[in-house]
Amino acid sequence: MVTVTDKRKNIINMKKTISYTSAILFLSVIMAISACNKADSELDYGTTSIYMPQAVIRSGGVNNQYPVPTGTDSSTWNYAIDAAKSRIDISMGAALSGPGSEAFSVEVRANTDTIQQLLAAGVFNPATHVQMPASMYTMPVKVDGVKGARAGFFKLSVDYKALKSAAYAGKFLLLAVKFVNPTTYQLNSPLSSAIVVIDVMKIP
Repeated sequence: MVTVTDKRKNIINMKKTISYTSAILFLSVIMAISACNKADSELDYGTTSIYMPQAVIRSGGVNNQYPVPTGTDSSTWNYAIDAAKSRIDISMGAALSGPGSEAFSVEVRANTDTIQQLLAAGVFNPATHVQMPASMYTMPVKVDGVKGARAGFFKLSVDYKALKSAAYAGKFLLLAVKFVNPTTYQLNSPLSSAIVVIDVMKIP
């Protein structure tokens, strides 16, 4: 025979069981949500591509112009004078946008057609802006980015004596540099080239 006391005990035990089960279920849901949030935070979003930082450093990608010199003093200038070799070395590079961090490489080329088109269109004044002749500069044919580094660097070297010759006094020298034939990733086409604009008078 089940007494009133036994019924009360059974009811109390059922409530405890329900409360315990509810608590376990609640904790399980919280843990699942936390796990999902953690997984989301660790996911990589976007597409990785190769771009030229000099296309955006000063112009924000509006006209891809890279003025030289840029910086406030010799410690922040974007070039260095190599007196022993009578040249200036302009800092340039290739970098990755997006989540990727694998090794990559890309070839470096000058694009003379771009400068001619800009001069003809009046973007640059032909009276003060001159395309840099190929005899004045050297640069590598390829730049590499090692795995995990997310960027590779190279120097555009310009003959200092030729730069400071009377022919270019008060002038701006122009050179369009572009990337081609990338490996591992695709190029960010709008930002894969830059127009180097050297203000000859500001180079000491």
